[in-house]
Amino acid sequence: MIGVGVVGTGFWARMTHLPAFRSIEGFELKAVTSGRPENAQRAAADFGIPAAHADYRELVRDPDVAVVDICAPNDLHAEIALAAFAEGKDVICIKPLATNVRDAYRMVNEAEKRGRKLCYAENVPFIPALVRLKELIDGGLYGELFRYKACEGIGSLHASWFSDPERAGGGSIIDMAVHGLSFLQWMAGGRKAVKIHAEAGTFLHRQQAEDTSVIVMRFEDGAIGQTEDGWSLAGGYDSRFEVFGTKGHALVDLLYSHPIRSVVGSSAEGGATASLLHPIDDHFVKDGHLNMMTHFRDCLTKGTPCRSSGAEGYEMMEWVDAAYRSVRTGEPIRLNAGGSAANG
Repeated sequence: MIGVGVVGTGFWARMTHLPAFRSIEGFELKAVTSGRPENAQRAAADFGIPAAHADYRELVRDPDVAVVDICAPNDLHAEIALAAFAEGKDVICIKPLATNVRDAYRMVNEAEKRGRKLCYAENVPFIPALVRLKELIDGGLYGELFRYKACEGIGSLHASWFSDPERAGGGSIIDMAVHGLSFLQWMAGGRKAVKIHAEAGTFLHRQQAEDTSVIVMRFEDGAIGQTEDGWSLAGGYDSRFEVFGTKGHALVDLLYSHPIRSVVGSSAEGGATASLLHPIDDHFVKDGHLNMMTHFRDCLTKGTPCRSSGAEGYEMMEWVDAAYRSVRTGEPIRLNAGGSAANG
């Protein structure tokens, strides 16, 4: 059994991570901590966790904890991870990996130096409906992809600290757009991004950080990626993903329609088209956390290559950094061969 210690007992930990660890064979919840001790005690009681530590330093030193799961505010991710690596622990970290590229690099570098695992807990590549979409893409149903698009929106923040750029590292780009960027990263299949252009603003909430953004990317093969994200979808919620190829188009609407709707054919050449619906056997088509954590278990115990490692999280931070630079300058940001923003 893998002993897990969870740092943070907020909305995301209680809704996704704690239930996942409790239900997946091979994991055992051993400890929890929170910035508010009473919340840690409550989570320990609710989820049958034997230890509720006063702070994360105690948790990372707990001999029963082999893996530290970070569900704390963004500005704490790097320091918690580095402390865990120093104690010989592996780490699972929610998105974003850190609040800036420098700290994300430190996390990835330290994990590698100490021979520890760093798993990046981004749900998107594990959502059953999107996994099925990727299988259809890889099977050639849509031909060669030339455009990918994501839309993620909510109407309010999960906690007040999200609106503080010092604690969060930014606004809706670093909180919401990372999901869409992860989708673009996955669809690009290892092809490098060469340019990012972002527009953002604050329209609905009275705060310093942006609540709305649109990011457009160009990849080395010429494909275009786009993600539209925000905390500004008043009264609503949005989670849509689309791909456009030379033989067809697909839309995955995780909230309001059938999981995968395709249109295939040769309409561009005046031929016939066909609309298709693709059934998904998994009832949890909208959420990939169980699949993600099961995958992480196999990475930790069997050496399975990780599909969402610190390297993917680091590239996300490079893209986020470039997006913010684009917003500040009003200009597209060119990326170097490694995917990071070029100087100047």
